[in-house]
Amino acid sequence: MATYKTASDLTKMMLDYLRERGNEVWRNNNLAVKGRAFIGKKGVPDIIGYSKKYGHFMACEIKAIGDKASPEQMSFLINLAMCGGTAMLCQQLRDEQIIVKIFNQDGESKDWEFAEGELRQPQKG
Repeated sequence: MATYKTASDLTKMMLDYLRERGNEVWRNNNLAVKGRAFIGKKGVPDIIGYSKKYGHFMACEIKAIGDKASPEQMSFLINLAMCGGTAMLCQQLRDEQIIVKIFNQDGESKDWEFAEGELRQPQKG
């Protein structure tokens, strides 16, 4: 049976995962409002917060099947990681496969699979 998740489902999943590990995180609504000029910062991820243990900023962009991160979103994540923050991109690629890209201080990312409530290194094969 297909386990397609909406962006809202993925957001809740990541909020729960990050909170269970002692982080203070929240959903960041960064949407334009009809009839008003957009005054936010383009590219700010869907989830933002900080590590209670280490005190550094963290952010996670969420993408459902078929969605793609914008150049502004990728730039935010890469720049955050290069400055020492925790930057993640959670994306459902197809049924039953959810990948979390975690960016390092070189701006490169490593893929992890989200399975059974845990992040795991993908199986080689």
